[in-house]
Amino acid sequence: MSLTHAAHLWWLLLLPLLYWLALPPRPRQQAWTAHLVQWQLAQRALRQKPPRLSGLRFLLLALACAAAVMAHAGPVWLGTPGPTRLVVLLDASASMAARDGDRSAFDAATAAVRQQVAALPEHVEVTVLRCGGDLVRRHGPSARALHDVGRPSGALAVDLEQLAAAATRADTVVWTLTDGQGQTRLPSKGALTCVGRPGPNAAIVAVRTVDRWPLPGFGVALDVVSCTGGARTGEVRVTGAVHDEPPLSIELEPRTVQTVSLDLERLAKGGPLEVRLHVAGDVLPDDDVWQVELPPLPAPRIAVLADAEAGPYAKVAAETLAQEVEGKVVKAAAGAEVGLLLVDGGAMALVPGRTRAICFGSQFDQRAPVPWLEPQFADWDRGGALTAGLDLSELRVHCAFRETLPQGQPFLWAEEPGQGRVPLAVVAGDENLASVHFGFRLQDSNLPLLPAFPQLLRRAFVRSYGAAAKLQVRSPAVAAGEQDLEARVAGADRPLPPFGTPDREMGAWSLLLGLVALALRGFLR
Repeated sequence: MSLTHAAHLWWLLLLPLLYWLALPPRPRQQAWTAHLVQWQLAQRALRQKPPRLSGLRFLLLALACAAAVMAHAGPVWLGTPGPTRLVVLLDASASMAARDGDRSAFDAATAAVRQQVAALPEHVEVTVLRCGGDLVRRHGPSARALHDVGRPSGALAVDLEQLAAAATRADTVVWTLTDGQGQTRLPSKGALTCVGRPGPNAAIVAVRTVDRWPLPGFGVALDVVSCTGGARTGEVRVTGAVHDEPPLSIELEPRTVQTVSLDLERLAKGGPLEVRLHVAGDVLPDDDVWQVELPPLPAPRIAVLADAEAGPYAKVAAETLAQEVEGKVVKAAAGAEVGLLLVDGGAMALVPGRTRAICFGSQFDQRAPVPWLEPQFADWDRGGALTAGLDLSELRVHCAFRETLPQGQPFLWAEEPGQGRVPLAVVAGDENLASVHFGFRLQDSNLPLLPAFPQLLRRAFVRSYGAAAKLQVRSPAVAAGEQDLEARVAGADRPLPPFGTPDREMGAWSLLLGLVALALRGFLR
């Protein structure tokens, strides 16, 4: 027992005053009488007692006064010394998802925290720090319930040793729960619980893709590693928005990063794609899968517009292109839904760069085209996306029309005496939408007969649809240093120390004692 304000005990000096006030008053005058015996007999018959001090009544009054003074002095029942705050460092990195029987290391850690916290007195403040991926803090009732601590993911966000040392105080005990994975040392401060066990693990550590959108081709290069004691045989299985692929068997050398390349053909409807690495005995399956959402392919409706003098080249080119890109050729009619226009000659109201189109000698304004007979073909853009790697040296153009070319980026040129190089073909538009324009009709050149023509037509289609949208990867990024479960740091568990109890104020009990004393005094006469 201790007093917060011991100086207030000076009020106990009021007890002599209370004693003096409790004394019965003395008679103001004395009278002599010869009838004392009769007076005493009469007083006894009336059951009256002479006024005098009641010791018990005064004792109760003094007790009530002393209890009031004690309450004013702030009595405190001292608690036991010890910490009153608990900070839990919960390792929620990716390796904590490793299975140990029917539950993961993270499940074992959270179960231990719930069991321990349920046994703590209410006065102990609890704070939980989730140390995996983004650092998350929970305090009070939210910490006791482990509210929204998520699942294991990402790398260990902090140095547990440094964080435990920084959080340790005289009134605070730190409790670390970890599997020891990806760390150089375990915390030396506070309590420690090691969960999980070493085990074999294979993982996909990196993924690179080659998206040939809007074409069906889709390439995936996987960097895989097997953290086991010896060589293992694994399988790479592909499911989802691609044509059926048989499992690919691979031989995995221990702790050696190997690259597995897959050439896939995606479905036109798109959807989720999953690539999974399967190795027998793997205790950490979360890092064995890569998931991505593939957008649907355009599968365009290709319409052909050709003037009366056009030959069969435009129609055949459209049919070939539609077959390759899983589209179809539709009739060019008013109100028809069209994804790509293939135009050969003629005049039409089309805004270059605003409509997906491949145009050969088509006119878009009121200028009368002037024939350019036998232009001397000069060169092509050997590094551009449309013509890189193609051989167009045999291209011959019998008649071209300069007025049919809009403003754009040229990729074919002819030589004009006195003017130098003049564009024969351009691309109009931006990276998201473009149209490709040739300054000559198909029947006025040998372009349809060149081996490079199908490839040039395919690239023009791809360029008109622009760059592919960014892939939506569903699987979380693989955390570095979380794969080798046999390289963990081991340590001995340290239990939590006993927690202290808080001081309890006894002022209310003192006042209650004083009230009880006054109540008992009221029943005495």
